[in-house]
Amino acid sequence: MQANLIIKALEKGSIPTVVLYSDTATMPEPPYVVVKPEAGSLASTRQFRIIVHHVKGQFDKLEYYALNEIDELLPGFVRDDDGNRYRFYRSGYTDVTAEPYDGGYFMERVFLFPMLGTY
Repeated sequence: MQANLIIKALEKGSIPTVVLYSDTATMPEPPYVVVKPEAGSLASTRQFRIIVHHVKGQFDKLEYYALNEIDELLPGFVRDDDGNRYRFYRSGYTDVTAEPYDGGYFMERVFLFPMLGTY
């Protein structure tokens, strides 16, 4: 559920193409964002890796989106259609990395969600 809430929030940003990891057989053309659920790095957490892909020559846009715009779109919580808030914590990032698959580049942000539910 939290992955869908993250996707919904990110789709409002400057890169509206957002996919859930494993939900598509082929990736879209850059720029696009992948939301990947993972086991949390801390006990009783689940983490979500947000992977931002962009084309060569767009480092400034890639960096701004990954390090600033995501924080604007995800201000420390996401809210479901019933108004429940799911709090999360910023956990780090991966700096710009070459993407051999499409010749572009990507950066990642990681967010941790407590497994306690809503508050």
